[in-house]
Amino acid sequence: MVVDDLKLGHWSRRSDSFSLACDGLTFDVAENEFVAIVGPSGCGKTTFLTALAGLTPVASGRLELNGEQIAGAAPDRSLVFQQASLFPWRNVVANIGFGLKAQKRLDERGRARVAELVELVGLAGKEDKYPRELSGGMSQRVNLARALATDPDLLLLDEPFSALDAQTREVMQEELTRIWQSDGAGTGNTAVFVTHDVPEAVFLADRVVVFSAGPAHLVEIVEVDLPRPRNAEIKRTAEFQEINDYILRLVMSQTQPGRRAIDHDSNATVVG
Repeated sequence: MVVDDLKLGHWSRRSDSFSLACDGLTFDVAENEFVAIVGPSGCGKTTFLTALAGLTPVASGRLELNGEQIAGAAPDRSLVFQQASLFPWRNVVANIGFGLKAQKRLDERGRARVAELVELVGLAGKEDKYPRELSGGMSQRVNLARALATDPDLLLLDEPFSALDAQTREVMQEELTRIWQSDGAGTGNTAVFVTHDVPEAVFLADRVVVFSAGPAHLVEIVEVDLPRPRNAEIKRTAEFQEINDYILRLVMSQTQPGRRAIDHDSNATVVG
């Protein structure tokens, strides 16, 4: 994925003016990489993610996936929203298989893919349950499985755990990294994850992209040099805490200009 001198924003019909959300963003995302984006509230993170999904038009610059400019929604991308947004009249299996059915791919192979994902996200035995019968965490597991079912080249996640309680959020962070490591790594699934939670970003990502206060420009890209597979134990290591504190200071420096980040060691490498 290539982002080059990208500008994004929104036209206001009432004032006939353009409001800039992202300004001059430039960075790359490698195949099979998990990248998290953090930055101050309202800086343009979600606008950038919706542009990747093809839902927000590019004002200028390059936004490419597989060598093609993104110009609209396409089956090579899947978006996981903050809310599960499940169809209440469809059970777990039918919700997971919805994208495959829409693409006319819910054949024997497609149904096997759905069954595989039910197992992978830990919902075996819940196949016939409806959304009203599921907890928040279970609903987001269905949401994630639905996004993965079509085997997208790019998985987009917009603060998918923000509405969950703290304990469930911790569990789902571990589940996401387990699922991505099991289902995504090595099979073409690249992930871009937007969050306000810096420890969440460090735990999940290979690199953390830090946006400035809006309109967003690139502050730094920090490489998370922590081993995979990861589990909750890694959050208690000195290496994790050092990377987390450095990125947090970067974000805080965007809202409190007098604050500056302190240099970090080789476990968190600035690459852009």
